[in-house]
Amino acid sequence: MPDVAYRQRLKRAGSVVLIAVMVLTLLNSVSQAPSAVGAPNPQLTFILPLTLVFPTATRTPTPINIGNRVWDDLDADGQQDAGEPGLAGVTVQLWNADKTDLIASDSTDASGIYAVVAPTPGTYRVRVVLPNILDSFSGKDLAGGDDIDDSDINPSGPNIGFTDIISIASNVISISSIDAGIIVFRTPTPTRTPTPINLGNLVWDDLDADGQQDAGEPGLAGVTVQLWSADKTDLIASDLTDASGIYAVIAPTPGTYRIRVVLPHLLDSFTGKDLAGGDDTDDSDINPSGSNIGFTDIISIASNVISISSIDAGIVVFKTPTPTRTPTPINLGNFVWRDTNANGIQDVGETGVGAAQVQLWNSTKTALIDTAVTNASGIYTLVAPTPGSYRIRIVLPGGITISPKNQGADDTKDNDVNPNGVDLGFTDAFTIASNVISISSLDIGLTNAPASFATPTATLVPPTATATRTPTRTPTRTATPAPTLTPLPPGFDQRVYLPSLMKE
Repeated sequence: MPDVAYRQRLKRAGSVVLIAVMVLTLLNSVSQAPSAVGAPNPQLTFILPLTLVFPTATRTPTPINIGNRVWDDLDADGQQDAGEPGLAGVTVQLWNADKTDLIASDSTDASGIYAVVAPTPGTYRVRVVLPNILDSFSGKDLAGGDDIDDSDINPSGPNIGFTDIISIASNVISISSIDAGIIVFRTPTPTRTPTPINLGNLVWDDLDADGQQDAGEPGLAGVTVQLWSADKTDLIASDLTDASGIYAVIAPTPGTYRIRVVLPHLLDSFTGKDLAGGDDTDDSDINPSGSNIGFTDIISIASNVISISSIDAGIVVFKTPTPTRTPTPINLGNFVWRDTNANGIQDVGETGVGAAQVQLWNSTKTALIDTAVTNASGIYTLVAPTPGSYRIRIVLPGGITISPKNQGADDTKDNDVNPNGVDLGFTDAFTIASNVISISSLDIGLTNAPASFATPTATLVPPTATATRTPTRTPTRTATPAPTLTPLPPGFDQRVYLPSLMKE
């Protein structure tokens, strides 16, 4: 059977033959017409300009296939992700651009593929009908410009369910990138009743206040521990620590909370927080100060957590101070002797000096603390009220000198007073420890001394901090304040005497 093109060529050829026959017939008729004298006129010539125009046959338009896929957008991101299946049995329609004429319709196959046919080039819209009233469309054009992986259906607005207008040019035979993502409604999975979450663990007596649970630091019993909402407005649960300091409170559901610990005593305090070098099982988690004092920071509990056992609290327990023992006064002595050979050592036969005045001063020589007078054997005793640093001083009349200091290796036989220099008449400063009750080795050797001083010598006013005088053999009285004399035994005249000269 001849094809269409052949028939069209044959039709045009027949038209040309028919016109040629008609022209030849006309020419023949004219040439046979008689002339003016009645004979044919062979000289008659016709020139007929003739243009034959044959129209080009119009090609029947080729229909355009439009597709491609409707899929279940499981994560609702508007992109065709791996593992997201096509949806079968979804109705897809082809409409004119102004949505007044339904042109074609199809149902997606098992893979979600569809195809509708546009009869001619032009403008159209594709419509997808949601399978369920509770389904919804994915967002449009969300694949970062990749038109083969996105959804082309408007998910809302006046064109919901339709594409934007699609213009098909005359040279287009198919479009395979018109896809639709659908968020399929699924009946929610019944929610599991949340499992309550146990929170603990220990409240302990932080004996050294270092914020760490050290060996030997005991738990504290009977301490109130509470569970609060994160904003500290709702008390949710409460417990008391057991004999070992252990507690447990229960959070009813996952969420955000705080633990609060109530100090057992007003004078107790919390130890520092998070001081165990990152070991959350050995530190304290309670804020010791600030707006959240007594509370932890916010604790977030995820849905897969069933217990937290690292919320601890260190408390520095107030303890009544141990009463301080009244210091025991310390007796200081011992002997002032006549060093007849001036060697600074107590030799056999050297006797004591009676009625010599000996004083106890503070180490800086600014405060006189005690005074004593030697007995007939040269023995004296001074009393230091507390442990500390002190000096012993001998008050000498004129003409009496002091033996050399620290002679020999026996401290019970030597002289301990400086014979010259800025500390003339004083011992060096010595320190009395808290466990010392007496020192009996503070001896003083005098050369040129009588067996006994005839009269008591006056006690000088302690040097002041602003004007300390260097002790001399003949102390000078200070005008202000007035000299204070050491109280003398009853019967003694309160006068100052010059030392008497005695000869043996």
